[in-house]
Amino acid sequence: MAFSNFILDSAGLNGPARRQLARAAELPDWVLETGDTMVSSNYQLNLWELVEHELEDPHVALRVGKTNTLGNFGLHDYLFSTAPTLADGLARSEQHANMITTNIGFAVSGDSEEEANADVRLLNGHGRGGELATQFALAAVVTRARNATGRDVHPVRIRFRQAAPRRHQPFVEMFGTRQVEFGAPTDQITFRAADLTLPLRTADPALAQILAQCAAALPPPQRLETTWAGQVQQALLVLLGDGRVTIERVARYLATSSRSLQRRLADEGTTWTRELDRARSAVVERGSRAQPDATQAALARRAGYSDAGALRRARQRWTGRK
Repeated sequence: MAFSNFILDSAGLNGPARRQLARAAELPDWVLETGDTMVSSNYQLNLWELVEHELEDPHVALRVGKTNTLGNFGLHDYLFSTAPTLADGLARSEQHANMITTNIGFAVSGDSEEEANADVRLLNGHGRGGELATQFALAAVVTRARNATGRDVHPVRIRFRQAAPRRHQPFVEMFGTRQVEFGAPTDQITFRAADLTLPLRTADPALAQILAQCAAALPPPQRLETTWAGQVQQALLVLLGDGRVTIERVARYLATSSRSLQRRLADEGTTWTRELDRARSAVVERGSRAQPDATQAALARRAGYSDAGALRRARQRWTGRK
């Protein structure tokens, strides 16, 4: 399941409200229909803030984390659940985290004979959206530990980098410990070492080996580029070499107007001309590598230039050489 869909589903947002929030986060409508596309972290963080505001629930991320049952995230979940122990399952979650997110770093370390720390690092995130994403991540890990072992696993303590909220009780109830710290140097779950040795109810060595082979053979998950500059690049890779490419044609391809597209690119600190040059340069570079004997005229056509002379002048502009 795409993570944006998981957030909306678990928060109980359906119908018009669901699409309105997705559009407010600038996610295309079709993202709601896909199950295997990862969206830029900036848009996930925006979505968390929008969901919190829509529901007027400052603890929505904890509530969504508590719904992290087996199967929501496909192969990643089953790699975890077929492990022999909780420690092994968490290790596999760490190893294969990029199947479901490119924004969370996860690492478990045994700091003593009695305790082990699971550090959760948000690689790109700030503000309220980052706080909510981190709350979800910690709650989801603890929920998964309980579901997989069939035991009411209570962490020794929970640490958050965020400032203390007005109410601590929802955190105490979620994690089952009063040792919840805020303003800490890291976001962290401290497990009892004995809990990490608990067997998983769904452990299956034979299936685990098969799933590991499947995971190794899979290509990386498709990632949706949701910046306007990124969407322009994707459109240009399709349209270049197929006749004269104009901003009007790319805007139609992206279902917007040329004026709106120019404004969006300006908001992101770039321009149509710059993005067109960037795409053409990439096409020429790839073409040169793939076919070292390709003529300049052929490369020019692929990049949407009228002739080799136009390509030569463009290269001079790109490199600053004459």
